[in-house]
This record gives sequence, structure tokens and C-alpha cells, in this order.
Amino acid sequence: MRPTHRTVTTILALLALLLAGAAHAVRITPAHSGSWFDPAYDKQGFTLEVLGKSGNGPERLVAVTWYTYDDAGAPVWALGVGETDGNVVELLLQRTFGGARPPLQVAADDMQDFANIVFTFGTCHTASADFTMVDSGATGHYDLLRLTQIGATTCTGGMSDEVEPGAEPITLVSQMTRTGVDADAQGKVKFVLRPAYSELEIDVQKLAAGEYLVFVGGEEKGVVQVVVNGGGNGIGKGTLTFRSPADEASPLLDFDPRGVAIDIVDADGAIVLTTTLPGA
Repeated sequence: MRPTHRTVTTILALLALLLAGAAHAVRITPAHSGSWFDPAYDKQGFTLEVLGKSGNGPERLVAVTWYTYDDAGAPVWALGVGETDGNVVELLLQRTFGGARPPLQVAADDMQDFANIVFTFGTCHTASADFTMVDSGATGHYDLLRLTQIGATTCTGGMSDEVEPGAEPITLVSQMTRTGVDADAQGKVKFVLRPAYSELEIDVQKLAAGEYLVFVGGEEKGVVQVVVNGGGNGIGKGTLTFRSPADEASPLLDFDPRGVAIDIVDADGAIVLTTTLPGA
């Protein structure tokens, strides 16, 4: 798996984009599928296939093949399947013994545990892999770069990666409900999901100037800055927009806002506005 000069040039160009990426952890999606390697360790690496969802949530199964060497320097292919947890996937890799290539019909008669490994994805093109060998307990680490990408897939690390090409676009709009903390508060949430693009826009108004936290599904996701407009009517307005792919003005939409509470919380920790978009 030694990279060519052209491959290295491509990777360096990708890294320039990564440095400007969003601070949010990426969402592991099928767009992460491909070959990955650490330039410091030649002629070895990983193939990852991000498969279907394992349940109703965002978690997906990931099939991994590790091309490496045993303690004697003999080549090893180790295989395993794990489940994503945010931007992390942890799994046990096994190797086989006793088989044969065609035309012999000899099935592998032994599967042996080889290593426990944890992948942590920082972006669409960088990840780390930390492993512990089962037999010896020895540990190691790779700083991985993407070597190949599948077909015409586009990786943003966000919600848009979840949409199949040709899928019908989805647009959901919900007016936010006042909780009684501020009798004048108003808000609206709009969610757009289509191939190669997704957006969550949260608009609030008639609030006092200041910062308001945005919680989605009980997790803090960002801040709405409410300012009073120049018309002199004292009406405070603010907007927070998440996008996938992200841009300079909008953080990455790396979560699914459907089917969970979206809350606007004031400086005292009180929920001022709330709504729930229809579930996926």
C-alpha cells in the first residue's frame, strides 16, 4: 500500500482543507469507506467499509481489514466488524488459519483473536488507530490518512453524507413553543436534507439581547447571539445555522435534529423556547 507521488500530492492538498475544518467531531458515514494508511509505516494499512445502520439511531456497522505483519515479519490480514459510536469505532480483529486458495476446497478451520483496535475519526480524511495485541498485550498507534475514496462519494462528516444519491429532498419547518419564561419570545426551526447538502436553521426573535444556548436532544450544540436591530423598536433577533458541508459562517451539522427536543436556553439555564421536529 505504498502511496505514489500523485497520491501524496493529493493527500497534502486535502490536508490543507482539513486545517480549516469545523471543530465538531465528524459523523462516521459510508463516505468514510476506503483505504487508510499511516505514511510512517510503509506497505501496511486498513480497508474500511461503513455498512448499514445497526438500529434506529445513527450507529452503523463497520467492516475492517488490517494489512500488517506478525512478530516474525510474515504478512497478516486481520478481519473484524464493529459498531460506530459518534466518531469512534472499536472492534476485535481476528486472523484465520488452515485454509487454502482454489482449486483446493479447504475451509479455514481456525479463527484466532489478533488485536483490539479503536479508530477515532477527526475529519473525513484523518483518523487515529490505537491497538492492543491479544496474545502479548503490546500496544501501538497509527496516525491515518485516507488513501482512497469510493466512487463519486462526497465526505463532509455531516448529515448530508447519510442521503443516498437521487433521494427525495426533505424540508421540515416547526414554530417554537414559548415555555412561559418570556411571554413575547418567538422562534422557528427549519431542517433541510437532500443529497450532498443539509441545513438546520434556528431563528429566534423578541428576546432580550445576549447569548442563548441551543440544546438538541439534551446536548449543547451551539449559541444564538441575539442582538437588537437598528430600528429602535427593541426587538432582539438571532440566527444559528448548521450546515453539511460546513462553511466559515456555519458549524458542521453532524447530528440528526429529528425526533428530539430543540431548546433555547437563557443565561439562567431556563428553557425559553422549545420544539420537536418529526422523527426520521
